[in-house]
This record gives sequence, C-alpha cells and structure tokens, in this order.
Amino acid sequence: MARTHHRRRELFPADRGLQARMLMAIVVTPTIAIGGTIFLLLTLNGWHWWLFVGLALLGLTVCVRDLVRSAKGEPLKPGEEPELWAIVDRLCVTADLPRPELVLEESAEPNSWVVDLPRRTPRLHVTRKLLNMLEPAELEAVIAHELAHLAHRDAVVMTVTGLPGDALFRVAGGNGGSWNPGGAVGIVAHVGSLALSRHRELTADRGAAMLTGRPSALASALLKMSGVLVPKDDLRTGWQSLNLLPSGEDSRWWFWRTHPTVEQRIAKLERMERRLAGARPGLPGD
Repeated sequence: MARTHHRRRELFPADRGLQARMLMAIVVTPTIAIGGTIFLLLTLNGWHWWLFVGLALLGLTVCVRDLVRSAKGEPLKPGEEPELWAIVDRLCVTADLPRPELVLEESAEPNSWVVDLPRRTPRLHVTRKLLNMLEPAELEAVIAHELAHLAHRDAVVMTVTGLPGDALFRVAGGNGGSWNPGGAVGIVAHVGSLALSRHRELTADRGAAMLTGRPSALASALLKMSGVLVPKDDLRTGWQSLNLLPSGEDSRWWFWRTHPTVEQRIAKLERMERRLAGARPGLPGD
C-alpha cells in the first residue's frame, strides 16, 4: 500500500500554484460572493432590492441547472463499452486511484469532464463523438487527464465552490453585462474561479503526460478536438469550467478565459515530450 501511494505522489506531485488557487476558491471566492450578497441585501432598498434578489436567484437557478446537466446521465455497466472500461481500469490501477463511474454522453461535441460531489462516487463523462474521433492512445491520454483532476482533488473544488461566484456573475449578464452592484461582486468572485480553472488544466495535462508517458498523445487529442467544438448552447456538454476544452469560443481576454489556449497547452506538452525523449535510454549501438 505504501508503495502504491508513493507511486501516486510521483505521478501527481504537489502543485503549490494549484493548491493556492484551490484555497482561494474554497475560502476567498465564496466569502466574496456571500459577503457581498449580504452587504447588498442590507444596503439596497425598494425595487433595487427586489431586482437584485430576483437576478441572483435566477443566476443561481441557471448555475444549478448547468451543474445538474453536467452530473446527470446513467452510468455505464461494466459490460458496456469494454475498451473504454479497460483504459480506465488500467490507468486507475497504475495511478492508485479508485475507479469513477463512467457516463457516455450522446453529444455532437468531442469532450470530457469529471463531476466530483462530496460523499458521492466521482463521475467521468465522455461523449460518443470523442470515442469515435480519437485513436486509443489519444483516448487514454484524455482519460488520464481527467483522472489527474481526481488525484489533485481540484475536481471537487471546481464542482462545488465555483457555484456562488458564477451565480452572481450571471447577475452581471456574463461577459460585458451590466455593471450593477450585484454583478460587480459576482465578477470579482468569478475571477477567482477562473484562475483555478485555467491552472488546473495545465496541472492535469502534466499529470496525464506522466501517467501515460506520452505527452504527444494528449497534444494530438487536443488538436483534433479543438477543430470541431460546437457552440456553448449544446445542452449535452458539461459545465464550461469542467470541460477538457471550452465549448465554442472562449473569451479573448486572458482573465476571462476558462482554459489556457490550446496552443499554450500543446507547447508545454511538446516540451515535456522532448524532456522525456532525452531521458529515455538509447538502444544498444545508438
């Protein structure tokens, strides 16, 4: 048992930047969202109070709906999709991770995401389009990326703590929305969630590369997937910040982006590939 835990630490070493952002998402982001809401409820009056309450409840309803859509779906049984199960089982054994439930989504978009709610078995969602598009090595790299989120525990943080800030962010009407007091609170809180969202994708990319030993496979998968993403209103994709790649067009502004750019991710994976290639022993006679 100690050996397997040591193996997990080797594959997924502590990332101080990720841990700092997780702490901010756990403590700072909800504090800003909830504290700002209480302050506005105490200071606003008349129709402004009712407008804020109505918009906040609407934003919360939309966020909960998105989260439920990300978490729903009937899990696959062990006899269904045996090749997918084989990949998941092999990677979980290698990484010393408990096996998540698998949900296959009938979506027009190739994507994947993990929903990790407290006291529930994590769920790994993959779309049919993803299975049909990727080669086995590429699919293995994508699954390894999602398992890295579970290993670092950022999946549960992202699933739960991003909700309050995102709810108030909807009060502002999203990017470029109205700058009312409730929206301003939501914007500040939402920025903290986005900082975690961007960093955790890079950390999971690195974990997938270490777990599979093939950074180039994940780079190839990201390149294929990025060419066929569909608009955000496809209702069978995950909550935007949970997806492996953002649905549709991500924001042009860096601090509003949910993910690093595909070009940034591929460049980092290519550097890892070169380092791993240099570390591999050559064949006799080379």
